[in-house]
Amino acid sequence: MKVFTGVIIFFLFFFIFGWYTEMIIAKQAEAILTELERLATQVKSADPAAIAAQLTVINQLWVKARNFWVLLIDHHDLDDFEVALARTKSFLDNNAPVLALSEIATLKQIIYRIPDQLRLNLENIF
Repeated sequence: MKVFTGVIIFFLFFFIFGWYTEMIIAKQAEAILTELERLATQVKSADPAAIAAQLTVINQLWVKARNFWVLLIDHHDLDDFEVALARTKSFLDNNAPVLALSEIATLKQIIYRIPDQLRLNLENIF
């Protein structure tokens, strides 16, 4: 009976921890997506000071999220996001807003996909 109780407690802890990490990742991803939407709006309005400030906010959110995500997520997705972010910054520095907007769309897709990959469902298991 003690073994059964121990196993049940272990599985409860495991599922609660998984649910908690999934919620944290979803919350951080939502914050980054919101800031990326703001960046796209500011790129369309062509305000360099606002764009620079928004890039700083996105970079801060990304560094904070990456420190946690690196333990739980495939590094390929993290690397893709960093490359797309670097391209976005380069396009904005070189006054290419159309190319920057396309990279912002790429960033959004990468961030949107990450919580879906971690969600426990039959599609992700098989």
